[in-house]
Amino acid sequence: MSDIFKFSLAHCDWQGKPDKALLGGKGAGLVQMARDGLNVPPGFTITTKVCNAYLSAADTPNLQELLLDNLMVEVEKNMGWLQWTFGYTPLVSVRSGAAVSMPGMMDTILNVGLCTDNRADWAARIGERATADSQRRLIQMLGATAYGVPMGVFDFQLAKVKKEVGAKSDTDLTAGQLLHVGIEYVAAFEQNKGFAFPINDRTAQLRAAIKAVFDSWMNPRAIEYRKINGLSDAMGTAVTVQAMVFGNMGEDSGTGVLFSRDPSTGQNVMMGEFLTNAQGEDVVAGIRTPINVKNMSLEGPAWAGTQKELVALCAKLEKSYSDMVDVEFTVQKGQLFVLQSRTGKRSARAAFKIAVDMEAEGVIDRKTALSRLTVEQYKVVRRKTIDPKCKLPPNLTGLPACPGIAVGKPVFSAEEAVACKEPCILVTHETNPNDIAGMAAAVGILTQTGGATSHAAVVARAMDKTCITGCTALDIENMKAKDWTRITIDGSTGNVWFNVEVPVIDSSAAPEIKTVLDWCLEAAGKVEAVAVDKGMGAPHVIMAAHWWGNGMVLDAVLTALEKLPSREHITLDRRAPSEFAAPADAALTNCFGQAEPDDFEVTIANALVARGEKLAGLTIFKKEGVIAIPREYAAFTVLAH
Repeated sequence: MSDIFKFSLAHCDWQGKPDKALLGGKGAGLVQMARDGLNVPPGFTITTKVCNAYLSAADTPNLQELLLDNLMVEVEKNMGWLQWTFGYTPLVSVRSGAAVSMPGMMDTILNVGLCTDNRADWAARIGERATADSQRRLIQMLGATAYGVPMGVFDFQLAKVKKEVGAKSDTDLTAGQLLHVGIEYVAAFEQNKGFAFPINDRTAQLRAAIKAVFDSWMNPRAIEYRKINGLSDAMGTAVTVQAMVFGNMGEDSGTGVLFSRDPSTGQNVMMGEFLTNAQGEDVVAGIRTPINVKNMSLEGPAWAGTQKELVALCAKLEKSYSDMVDVEFTVQKGQLFVLQSRTGKRSARAAFKIAVDMEAEGVIDRKTALSRLTVEQYKVVRRKTIDPKCKLPPNLTGLPACPGIAVGKPVFSAEEAVACKEPCILVTHETNPNDIAGMAAAVGILTQTGGATSHAAVVARAMDKTCITGCTALDIENMKAKDWTRITIDGSTGNVWFNVEVPVIDSSAAPEIKTVLDWCLEAAGKVEAVAVDKGMGAPHVIMAAHWWGNGMVLDAVLTALEKLPSREHITLDRRAPSEFAAPADAALTNCFGQAEPDDFEVTIANALVARGEKLAGLTIFKKEGVIAIPREYAAFTVLAH
């Protein structure tokens, strides 16, 4: 089986459903889009299998270089196919693409293959200015990612030239000025590395770019991202080599990223940003203020046409994916090209709305909609969240370790947290096992060091307590001196605010949340759920055994009970499934379709106590002696078997 697969509108090597595990999400998406007839620049994908072989050879001297030598033989054959396709050898982008999306975690290099010898040819194709701009970008991207030259070295040279000529933005520089920037870049590279940049060696550029993408799989930010999101290092990344299209050819060209639906709220509206006369990473790099795609038509009639094309593109991709999608695109002289599509990442709140809306639209069935939601997302939407309209910049940002919003007085030791008589945030360098009482007493935890597996993160998740770790810019002594009385932390983003009123919203009452809870009750297949919803007055027993272990259904049932005018006719039978099986039939413990969690009766007990008077009048039936009846059960009638 080949380790490289070509794709274009005319031909795709891969047959059958694209395999993300081998092609990565990017490569698989490009194959599917090419088959669907979308305007995808041709290219080829090197599989994750090659990446893993390369990474496995790290401890064997010279083996990685030997593997790259052999790989480049095959790469050059595929570059020959691209040359045949275009009639000339195109410049290419070299991009990472793991099976699971890891936005911004790995490296991309653009304009690979632009050399001194072919610069005149490219100037004839795309213009003098776009060629000079593309070359200086190549030197900077390849120099930083493949050779380790600090990005600041290049930024300094660019800023120096802009100052000399009085240019405010990169787009103000002329072709000659950009050419001068490239010359300064090459000189700075050689001064930093002690050898020359391969400015006239297309093959060396391509080899270095592919190696850099492989190596980026193990860069610190990618490793930390995988830890936080529970992803395996063994996946590896594919590498996609794709013919360049140029968004930097003038005001009728540009680049952008968008979502087919709002990833924060789930609203069925296209959301994204773009820049004219720009390339690659400019939109996300923050070097210029991007334009909302909603305002694209204001850039002129041609852009109004592109906006309509993007709306149609989103509809087509959603139909193909049966989901909300994330799209990267480039416009070259008014022509739209699609560079990437993938299932779009979304907030928990948006996940519920998108699932419910797509089920109502007939795009997916209810089973699929439910499969896209998790208990963790449900926990998040039950909590208050930062209002998406909030424009307050955070004072600090750390690593999100456990989601939720916590607001309180900052305290700086476990002892202070225990003694504090008001909601407090435990702020410390790091926690240790001796801090457990203070962690339990605080409403949130903020640490200066640590990551996804630190003590603070692990314990906070076990307590389901809002937590941010690794906030390296945190100055604890300065905080103590300031004597601040209020701190707000967002465990979903890692953002921290001091002494300000941060607006929060409660989305748990949103119609889509209620719809999903109704689905959960229906999926449990229990007629008593209907009686609870309608508030019928007939004597009625709810059997927890039917949905044992499912915390989402438990919460839905208790929420429905709270809304009844009276619970005098309702009994909650809190017995586990195993209590209905004959002693000799231990195998029937799982007869209700899932394993029986040992602590679910404790979960039910805690949920009942937490809701207290809201469930007054409810009768609770339980097996005598399993759990002592707490005095907080005074609001209920308790029957023991």
